[in-house]
Amino acid sequence: MKVQFGAFDKKVDGWRNTDITPHIWISKVPLLPFVLSKLGLMTAARYEQHKQGIFKQLHYLNLCTPLPFPDCSIDAIFSSHVFEHLFLDEVKKLIRECYRVLRPQGICRVVVPDLEKIVARYDAEDPTVFNIEIYEVGIRSAVKNSHHCAFTAAFLAKLFGEAGFSQCEKMSYRVGKCPDIDKLDK
Repeated sequence: MKVQFGAFDKKVDGWRNTDITPHIWISKVPLLPFVLSKLGLMTAARYEQHKQGIFKQLHYLNLCTPLPFPDCSIDAIFSSHVFEHLFLDEVKKLIRECYRVLRPQGICRVVVPDLEKIVARYDAEDPTVFNIEIYEVGIRSAVKNSHHCAFTAAFLAKLFGEAGFSQCEKMSYRVGKCPDIDKLDK
């Protein structure tokens, strides 16, 4: 089994695509997406995704609770822009859970904003870009999705090492041993 954390609307065949979006629950209630759309509470683009059945293909998974998989049962885990939305204690627990559920030789690919690159672009005259990239502030609709953690490659490697992982390396976009990397890295 291969698991994708935080898939939202980017389901990849052959993976268990998970998220916590309320659209999973909305998709289970007949006509609710239509009603929300007509009331102006759902964009036309999101309603179209509901009509296509995208959210019906997702599995709800709260990453702040123990993962619902047996020990050593997962071949690969992929997560893109999810860890930064968790608090540090939650990240540490999640990494330990990833270690627990991954099979020996399993792959865990985690994509997060690169703190070193963000800091290098800091402009003391106008820190707007920095604030948006580090906290996702300034985007009113993103408040519920704000960032709670920031990572350098070294810090992330340290966290994974503390959880028991023996190999952790920074990889470039669409480079690495993760299965379906060309479909997952977006």
